[in-house]
Amino acid sequence: MDRDSNKKPRINLLIPILLVITAAALCITIWAVFFRDNEPVLAPDYAPQEEEKNAEAIPGDSDEKLDNPEGGSSVSLTYSRDVEISLSERKASLLFANPGKSNQDMVLQIVIQGEVVVQSGTLKPGNQVKTLDLMDGVEEKLTAGTYEGNFAVLYYDPETGEKAIVNTEIPVTITVSS
Repeated sequence: MDRDSNKKPRINLLIPILLVITAAALCITIWAVFFRDNEPVLAPDYAPQEEEKNAEAIPGDSDEKLDNPEGGSSVSLTYSRDVEISLSERKASLLFANPGKSNQDMVLQIVIQGEVVVQSGTLKPGNQVKTLDLMDGVEEKLTAGTYEGNFAVLYYDPETGEKAIVNTEIPVTITVSS
């Protein structure tokens, strides 16, 4: 039997297989770019342009700033570890404050099972929030119950809006109601 005649059937079989693999890769790429649900970015590189609409001044807060080390920053936090989420109202009830003595702007995220369910706008020093809106689609992903989650606190330079290198995760108990 001739060696060249054995190679030709293999090449004829290989071409359709490569065409099928290429078509599958193209379909997956189109799906990933156009049809997949885009998850929220967990840690934006710059602070959101808008300040948190639910932010309110902290009563009796001092404007005296913490010492700001050269090339660094100082922050202070006030919070409660209990969070309540109402799916019907699409709101989270909590207590989180960025006291006036902080030298950084903050963005607060509530994370349940690795998913960001709430993200605040920018919290300037001297402001607190007691309610935040749920992100779109969260009410379809959560059910009533108690969850262990985290506050993810992202820090930003108040002048440039650039994200700080260090962030904070605080364990919280989240009670979700319908």
